[in-house]
Amino acid sequence: MEDLFDFQALWVIQPGHLQPDRAKYQIFGPQRQLLASAAETERRNRISMISKLAPDSGVLEIVTAAGDPLLTMIRQRTEWLAEILDPAGAAVGRISIGATRRHYTILDEAGQVIARVAGDLGLKRFTVADVDGGSLANVRKTRAGLFKEMLTSNDHYKVEFVGPMSLQFRTLIVMVPIVLDLTLYEPS
Repeated sequence: MEDLFDFQALWVIQPGHLQPDRAKYQIFGPQRQLLASAAETERRNRISMISKLAPDSGVLEIVTAAGDPLLTMIRQRTEWLAEILDPAGAAVGRISIGATRRHYTILDEAGQVIARVAGDLGLKRFTVADVDGGSLANVRKTRAGLFKEMLTSNDHYKVEFVGPMSLQFRTLIVMVPIVLDLTLYEPS
């Protein structure tokens, strides 16, 4: 797997829809070039959208801008866990969601803790640190624009990496805003 996300900063944007029937995200590079897209594989029916019921689990397919499979995210709401798999189905890592939804733990494919994510009280700024406390990245919820903010629940995130890191770290950190958004802003 090549490192599509090898940039200093990336944007994870939820496209604007007045009534989305599934979660969708786009990942952009510094010149706003589309790098990848993520979307839930199953659409929600109108009854669950109206009642604001969210499924207990969900699958998001992440594909490159060319449409090639990149990753699969399996989200387990009951276990507060998102598992990230490569196209062959092998584990890349996991993101464990803390009880307060301000703290997240990034685990490698063997289940070992490799990073921790901590959010501010407003749940707008998150720092990603390795197990020794060294800073890896910052994730910030940004403004989506007046129209989107007023009429939709779609959000924008900026991911800024602090320094060079492995493909696995970078890939898992890029998935953090998607997990944050699904955890914090999707109906429970």
